[in-house]
Order: sequence, then C-alpha cells, then structure tokens
Amino acid sequence: MTNEIKNIVIPVDFSKNNVNFLKAAIAIAKRHSANIHLINVVKSSLLGTGSAGIGKFYYHDNTLLTNSENLLDQVKKKLEHAGCTQVETYAAAGSVARSITEYAVEKSADLIVLGVDYPKKRPGFISSNAYEIITNTFVPVISVPYHCTKHEFQHMLFPVRDTEGVISKLQPVLPIAKRNKSKISLLGIGSDKIHNSLLSVSNTIEFLKVKLARQKVDYALQEVSIAANAEDRILQACKSCNADLVAVNVTTEKPLAKIFQNNFTENIIYKSDIPVLFYRKKKPEDALAQFVTIPYPMFPV
Repeated sequence: MTNEIKNIVIPVDFSKNNVNFLKAAIAIAKRHSANIHLINVVKSSLLGTGSAGIGKFYYHDNTLLTNSENLLDQVKKKLEHAGCTQVETYAAAGSVARSITEYAVEKSADLIVLGVDYPKKRPGFISSNAYEIITNTFVPVISVPYHCTKHEFQHMLFPVRDTEGVISKLQPVLPIAKRNKSKISLLGIGSDKIHNSLLSVSNTIEFLKVKLARQKVDYALQEVSIAANAEDRILQACKSCNADLVAVNVTTEKPLAKIFQNNFTENIIYKSDIPVLFYRKKKPEDALAQFVTIPYPMFPV
C-alpha cells in the first residue's frame, strides 16, 4: 500500500490564483509517480451569445475549446518542466462539476486535486463547483486553498466522528501518509445528540490505532470530547497542532432549519487554511435498490 495513487485528475481554470495550487498538485503527483490528467471545462453559459428573438445566435464552442486546448498545452509544458513525465490534457464544454466527476471515473482516477477559494456568493444558498465535485464523486478529493503554500503533508489530522465511513477513510489516507512519512493525529469528536456517541468514537479510535500500528504509521491521540460544532473543532485543532492536511468524511445532510446555511462539508472546504482530503464512502447496494433499478416495461395507469 505504498503507491496506490496512480492517476490524479487536476482541474484548472487558468487564473493567476492557480500558482500555489499547481505547486501542491505537482508535489503530490511526483511523490506518487502518478499520471496527471489536466482538465479544463468551458461552462455551458459561455458557449453562445445572441437572441432567438432577433433570429441570431452565435456559438463559440469550437473557438473556446481550441483556446482551452492551447492553454492546457502551456500548463502541461510547465508540469513537464517541473519533472512530471506523464501528463494528459482534456478540454470539455458543459457542466463543470459533472464533466470533472465523469472524467475522473473514465480515467480510473485515484485522486482529484482542485484549488478552492471562498465564492463571492454564499455557497449555502448557491452551490459551488468545488462542493458539487466533492459531494458527487466517490474519488477522494484534495482541496487546496489558493493562498496555501503547504505542499508537504508531514502532519495529518484524522478526525473521528460518529459517522459512516470513518474507518474506510484510511484507504486514501494511508498511501499519502506513507509517501510523506506523516504523523497522524487522531481527534475524537462525539455528538451530544447521539446516544453513546462518545463510546462509539472511542471504540473506533482503538480500532484505528491497531490498523495504523500494523501499517507502521506514526500516530498520536490528540483528544476525545463532545463538540457541538464539529467543523469548528476540527479547524481549531488544525491550527493548534500545526497540521499540513486534514482528512474528513463528506457530509451532505442539511437540516431544513439551516437550509440557507453552509453544512459541515461546505464550511470545511472554504474555511480551512490547509489542504483537505475529502472521502465519500460508497453505500452498499441492498436487494431493494437492485430491484428498483432493474428495467421493466411501463404500462399506462
């Protein structure tokens, strides 16, 4: 389990903010000797101008895609100059998030690395591309704040919440920890709204200790406590222990009373000052789910 990250998808938008983000992406790819797949997506809204009312409409898809391909080639040359030998490029038009998630599946990606910045419009009301990618892909995602200059992941924070997928989160964490010779800090966070939450978290931590010891990964227990706001506690712990990377489980739930506020994942994406590894666990398909997806003839009622 020393080199499981073989294909990395890197979405780029050619903005000046990409400098630090690309340095981090290059460093990750080189440490894992991974193939890089650069992708740029032209938004559907940019493909045409004009009005059907006046009978004129101009499509710019070919021009925009050609320009995208040329810019991608320039980025590719920069990466190759930096020592990345396996770099592919792909320009697409349409939905940004959907194109990137589908491309990652097509390329059997082990990781998506994307740059993030807090959007001008509140993401709790209008979703962002970063949030849509993270919550709609089962490929692990590392988000890198545009202002972040940390490229080495020597100290990783591993929050343990009473939620599904915490143990399987080790799958994308271990290759990174081994390549960086990282120390992992386990942070237990229980919820006062879940019965025996603290006990469940403590048991999970004990199991993780055994797994990490078997993989010969250095670890330490930071603390186990109840926290009313998990994301604030995690972000506070990142600063207090000077972490270089924090690994969290993706949460998409949002109570109706907080429908116009950011949820756990949105807050972590946009408030973290360090790179974040997001992991979304695939839910096992039960017999009922398989049954309802089987094609069957439709008859009028």
